[in-house]
Amino acid sequence: MTNILVTGGTGPLGREVVARLIARNHRVRILTHHTSPAKSEGVVAAPGDLLTGAGLAAALDGMEIVMHLASDSHQALGTDVGGTRNLLAAAATSARPPHIIYISIVGVDRSSMPYYVAKNAAEALIAASGLPWSILRATQFHGFIASRLQSLGVDTQSEVAVPMGVRVQSIDVGEVAERLVALAELGPLSHIAVMGGPQALDLATMATTYLRVRRPGQAVQVHAEPSQSALFDAWRSGSILAPEHAFGAITWEEYLTTTTASAR
Repeated sequence: MTNILVTGGTGPLGREVVARLIARNHRVRILTHHTSPAKSEGVVAAPGDLLTGAGLAAALDGMEIVMHLASDSHQALGTDVGGTRNLLAAAATSARPPHIIYISIVGVDRSSMPYYVAKNAAEALIAASGLPWSILRATQFHGFIASRLQSLGVDTQSEVAVPMGVRVQSIDVGEVAERLVALAELGPLSHIAVMGGPQALDLATMATTYLRVRRPGQAVQVHAEPSQSALFDAWRSGSILAPEHAFGAITWEEYLTTTTASAR
């Protein structure tokens, strides 16, 4: 039984991680700036703010591991870089410096997109901190890809245009959560681990599969066209793929089938 602080504990990945930690009888504390956070039974909420550093020392008191999952693509310099710096500074003053486990993204070291640059900078801060550490880079979550396709109209349009030349190796968020919990129980790696989904698929294929599972029997045309999106441009380079680390087992179609059934 280990005392573990989780940042970002109420997000999609955080909820999966917290549930698994509780199931394994770890003592879990989540860092939150909300006065009444949504949390699982058996989880303690600790007030604190990564952006300012307020409350971090108290939240870290007695913690043996920090699962640093908090991230914000809209203010990455503040949350991902500044927040990580504040967290590490507070952790360094602990009587027993905790093991820092950080979730990152495949390709952050090969992209000029600001959010990826910030994630890469956070990795560097952790590696240079002098604290025990482990970093896991994962490919894009299935749910995130579904949300990107939804923004392109797959749920509502009769014709869907997807960015040309983009391949994605998406992975189930629960499988990433399992790997993070395994890292907590294994101990510090002092290096970056990589985990990718089981398949690398182009977005047109992913959209077609989405429509077949989520909108069966409806005539929807899918075609690829050039995109001006910075995100898709970053993905088009192939830097987000990790074919040699295809450790995920749940496929894109299996994810869609399961989540469609559970929503009915």
